[in-house]
Amino acid sequence: MALHPDRGRKVAGWMLAALVVLLYATVPLSLSGDVISRPSVTLSPGGVSVGLILGAFALSGAFLTHARPRNAIGWIIIGSGLLQAVNRAADAYSARALTDPDGSLPWGLPAAWLASWSWMPSLLVPVLILPALYPTGRAPSPYWRWHVRLASAGIALTLLVTSVLQGGVDDSVAGTSLPWTTPDWVSWVLGVPAAVLVGACALNVVVGTVVRAARSSSPERQQLLWLIGVVALMVATFVDPFHVMFGFAYGLLPVAVVVGVLRYRLLGIQVALRRTLLYVPLTILVALVVGGMTTGLSELVPEGPVPLLLSSAVAAVVVIFVAQRLRVRVDRFVLGPESDPLALVDRVAAGLEIEHADPVASMLEAVASAVGAGYAAVLAPHGAVTAAVGHPADDPAQVRLPLRHSGVDLGELVVGGPAGTPLPEGGLRLTAALAPHLAVVVEATRLAVELDRERERVTTATLTERDRLRRDLHDGLGPSLSGIALGLEATALANETNPGAVPALLARTRQEADSAVAEIRRVLDGLRPAALDLSDLPGAVRSTATMLGLGRTGSAAFELVTDPISGLSPRVEEAAYRIVAESLTNVVRHAGATRCIVRLVHSDNSLQVLVTDDGRGPGAGRASGHGVESMRRRAVDIGGTLAIGAAAAGGTTVSAVLPLEGP
Repeated sequence: MALHPDRGRKVAGWMLAALVVLLYATVPLSLSGDVISRPSVTLSPGGVSVGLILGAFALSGAFLTHARPRNAIGWIIIGSGLLQAVNRAADAYSARALTDPDGSLPWGLPAAWLASWSWMPSLLVPVLILPALYPTGRAPSPYWRWHVRLASAGIALTLLVTSVLQGGVDDSVAGTSLPWTTPDWVSWVLGVPAAVLVGACALNVVVGTVVRAARSSSPERQQLLWLIGVVALMVATFVDPFHVMFGFAYGLLPVAVVVGVLRYRLLGIQVALRRTLLYVPLTILVALVVGGMTTGLSELVPEGPVPLLLSSAVAAVVVIFVAQRLRVRVDRFVLGPESDPLALVDRVAAGLEIEHADPVASMLEAVASAVGAGYAAVLAPHGAVTAAVGHPADDPAQVRLPLRHSGVDLGELVVGGPAGTPLPEGGLRLTAALAPHLAVVVEATRLAVELDRERERVTTATLTERDRLRRDLHDGLGPSLSGIALGLEATALANETNPGAVPALLARTRQEADSAVAEIRRVLDGLRPAALDLSDLPGAVRSTATMLGLGRTGSAAFELVTDPISGLSPRVEEAAYRIVAESLTNVVRHAGATRCIVRLVHSDNSLQVLVTDDGRGPGAGRASGHGVESMRRRAVDIGGTLAIGAAAAGGTTVSAVLPLEGP
């Protein structure tokens, strides 16, 4: 049965850690028998301190590869420890093999050659490459990817030069030499580019990491500062002639990296960094002020405590003045934007003053940046993602805050920390403070969308109504009025030439006028109701019922039951409204009902309109007449049907089925 890839990586990490321990365990065996005391052997035994350093690299690397098997940093740490173990094991073995009197042990010279260069990548890789990948195991930008490539090239050239030159092959056993002679030009052709690349990359690591820390947000800022602090300790102790403190700092590096990647919050690193960056400069300042002033005043007042007291007073005043300003700058450097939550709120509010194509996404991005979130999203009430920033991670510590405005549930705000880490406490408080502001933007955007949709609907209906009115006036009323004008002209001419024909002409003109009046009534009857211009179909029905007095004390009770309705064509919407309005008018005038229910059922291909009352029934004079014929004609004109019948519990039911796609 094959192992899961991550499980296989975890097993490989622990196996490499065990290999480091086994390799270093061979060192005492190789040096047994008082090998170090042999005349030509110059090897340092290392002892417990080296073992602790290798153990720190092995265990830290294994622990990190177990917790983050896909993070390259763990493999760099454990690889560095393995190279150190190989160097120590090969060095000890070569010392024994090359100095044994009987020469029974083979591969002594290859072991010395391996030991002469294998230590170098174990130092260069953590210094030049690890900071560029820290803390996620991936280069944060193309710039750092190029840095990794150039650093790798510099390390490769350095190893090539070191491995072909005589160099340190005789570090353990004096007089040892390689079986070849390397031309002098090799050190220039390969060594100079290698030195340039390694030096430039080292400078870029120091400067670039500081710049990254200054530009990063929590928690990456604190992680980078933690790494910088450990590297600074290594640099500061590099001049130690016994390399004791450097060995301690070097052994602390893998532990610090693991802490920075996995558990930096639990150890109060922020507090330690802030206090260190604050009190160290203040201590130096006090020493300089007291020392300088005491020395100067001692020339004026050689005896007595006056110089010390005066310099201490000045130092106290200076420290109070400097500490206030330095604390603000240290907090800003260590914590980044989180050091001033009010400034973050002001920055988010300033973003609302700028026009954006998507205000919700813009506001969400500002909130995520302010709280240092790696992922943030606004979810609609039904769970759909309205806007999102960053990439979602499988993070059980994601924060979910409800978005509410004026008692309306607008959805949720989901916020997760960077790289799956939880948000800091300050970020949680700031997220809770900014959530109501985000809810206002979400509600404003929702209302703006609804307003645009309603404006589009009204505009479409108005244009359709205008086209219909123009067509009716041109095709119907225009010819009728022209006929009346011609009839009057013919009547005036007949009055002079043939007076007997005048009555007939006047009668025909009267018919044309009656036809024009009927046409005007028809046009007016077909005008789009004003209620539909002010609201949608359900709103127009409610408005008409209120206008007719339904639902008031002493009148019939009114109830509207409707499905969510959207996307109706103006013709269907107008026909449905006219049918309901005429039915409600009949209920008020003729039915004598105590209750009236209107149902609007919206399906995929039709709209069903049901108006039911508990009045006298169809025999109350509503089964015929102009109103009923008008309702039936409106339904038929768009390809629908209308039926009027008795309700099951008494009263009348008007049922219309209107197709959404007309004929």
